Amino acid sequence: MLSTPRLQFRHFTPADLDLLYREIYSHPQVAGALSPTGTMSLQQTAFLLRRRLQHWQQHGFGAWALIHKPDQQLVGHCGLHYLETDGGNPSEVELTYTLHPAYWRQGLATEAAEAVLHWGFSTLKLDQIVAVTGPENIASQRVMQKLGMKYEKTMSYNGTKVLYYTIPATEFGKKLTR
Repeated sequence: MLSTPRLQFRHFTPADLDLLYREIYSHPQVAGALSPTGTMSLQQTAFLLRRRLQHWQQHGFGAWALIHKPDQQLVGHCGLHYLETDGGNPSEVELTYTLHPAYWRQGLATEAAEAVLHWGFSTLKLDQIVAVTGPENIASQRVMQKLGMKYEKTMSYNGTKVLYYTIPATEFGKKLTR
């Protein structure tokens, strides 16, 4: 399992559903980033959780639950999965992260994402990792930029316009900014 100074990564379990929905995915600011409708129901959360568990089983990697070490709270997720886009390349691996708003502006998303990128490049031997975010999600764009990811294009993802960032393995770590 991955670990950073402030975060412990662990696999999700079906038992995480209620807490994941109640504490994180139902929060309006989180749901707005995860869903084209701006809301997340318990059923949508269950679908996402099942998909995350299946991705690990099928591919040997996926998104982890993030536990904030100081208070032992589930605060979000971070990991890698295959990007499923409207007409996109299904072989691209996407960095994904979400944190409860109470944990925003503390550098935790960057801390988690940096650990996951390192793992993806060193353990999975990926050549490139991509990430997408909504044009209005400036904080997420800033995380990607801090990690050295570069904006490539605007594209359609799940029927919405997103910004597409990439980082090749050869560039990771060269320009980490905090």
